[in-house]
Amino acid sequence: MEQQTTGTVSSNDSAQPSNVADGQQPTNGTAAQDMAQAPALQPKNNKKRNWIIATIVILLLIIGGASYYIISSNAASQEEMAYEVLENNDNPQDYRDFLEKYPNSEHANEVRQRLNTLEAMLSKWQSISLSDNVNDFINFKNTYSDIQYGRLCDIKIDSLDYITAQKLGTPEAFQRYLDAHPDGRYASEASIAQGTLRDQEVSDDERIQIMNIVTDFYNGFAAQDESKICTNIASTMKTFLHQHNASKATVLSTIQGMFNEHIQSVQFTVNRDFQIKKNSNGSYIATFSVDQHIERDNEGKTFGQYKCSAVIDPQLLITSLTMDEISRQ
Repeated sequence: MEQQTTGTVSSNDSAQPSNVADGQQPTNGTAAQDMAQAPALQPKNNKKRNWIIATIVILLLIIGGASYYIISSNAASQEEMAYEVLENNDNPQDYRDFLEKYPNSEHANEVRQRLNTLEAMLSKWQSISLSDNVNDFINFKNTYSDIQYGRLCDIKIDSLDYITAQKLGTPEAFQRYLDAHPDGRYASEASIAQGTLRDQEVSDDERIQIMNIVTDFYNGFAAQDESKICTNIASTMKTFLHQHNASKATVLSTIQGMFNEHIQSVQFTVNRDFQIKKNSNGSYIATFSVDQHIERDNEGKTFGQYKCSAVIDPQLLITSLTMDEISRQ
């Protein structure tokens, strides 16, 4: 009889676990093989993790360095800005604030020196600010090279030089001011004053004419010469001695009343202190002194000295005359 093979299971086939057919994980030889392969994946994962950590560290270093650089740059920038604020700065507190905030700055020594100079300068200015001596401000300007206070010195020098020109009151004085301050605050006023004074300057010919008129009048006064008196005076004098709006007749009668029978002769001498100014209307003001010598036959005044002021109009006639006695014998 022939042996049947159908449905027969070999001993080898029967050794296979039944759960293989069901799709379950093998628990014997196959599982051991899988577990042996697992450790081979760990080195690759560790390497990746190390790269990630290294990248993070590098990024942190970059960010930290950049932050430090930005902070440092910003601090340096602020220090430079604070230093630049001190340029042409005359406020001592700003210098003190800088030194307090940046004591180790490379500019600290310089700022400290500038502060000392500034404080000395301000103290000196305080002592001279009200001075009327122009040399105080010239010396200050030469000592301290400060823009703001240099301008203040220029203003003071300008003002004091103009005051000096006004006090002297001559065309030459105003010209000196204009030479020193061609663009000065008072250049216009000085130019006008100078022009006015030059218009008022008296020429040598005018001076001689006026002195002759005054001398001739006093000669007529001494001699009671009505013709000489009237020739040299206006028809109505604004002032004669202490009389106002005096006519020629009033002048003559006043002079006659100053003489009596005991006075034998009178002589007037116009002294050399004769000063003449010319007014803008063309008239002249003459100031001078006169000595009066009197000869008489009795006791009484024999000498008198007078301070006189006379106004002479453009027609060279005396319109006003005052005589104030300053001594007598």
